[in-house]
Amino acid sequence: MSLIELKDNLSDVKSTMLGALNQAGNDKRSAFRYIILNTISEGIPNTRYVVLRKFKTDSQELFIFTDYRSNKIREIKENPFASVLAYDQQNKCQIKLKGKINIHHQDEIADDLWDSVEDGQESYNTKSQPGKKVDSLNDAHQMKNDYDDKYFAVLIMKVSKAEILQLKGDGHIRAFLDFESDESSYLVP
Repeated sequence: MSLIELKDNLSDVKSTMLGALNQAGNDKRSAFRYIILNTISEGIPNTRYVVLRKFKTDSQELFIFTDYRSNKIREIKENPFASVLAYDQQNKCQIKLKGKINIHHQDEIADDLWDSVEDGQESYNTKSQPGKKVDSLNDAHQMKNDYDDKYFAVLIMKVSKAEILQLKGDGHIRAFLDFESDESSYLVP
């Protein structure tokens, strides 16, 4: 089973990849739902899993929710360029994305998306900032009395470049897509 087939042309590859990312933003069971976000911290790559919350195929925009007090916000403010890695183990397909991230906090975009957070509002309502050292596990789970969107932020990555790698027994398929220049090509796997 695979997402990309040897018979697919580059337009098919692009459409399949964008469709899979769009599905991941809507389907909690999608293999591409949990992605790896890479930023730079003091000149060193910093990697963490995040949840792909939404993907717009027409504008190649990827949405991630986070706590505004998290380290990734500081890192993105210092260097807004980042990469994302996603892998579907069942289909043996890897997607790499590169782009620039814009932070939305206490603006119309964040306000609109806060309303869509059904489960997990507590993630943005801890008394202390994420990553802060505390004396006990109990201290780590102290929540504000009332949940609100004060620390809720939305990261929107405008994807400029993508690579997809489909592992196949009869020949791996690797393709590069440049959304800024609207160019694409196959790559040697």
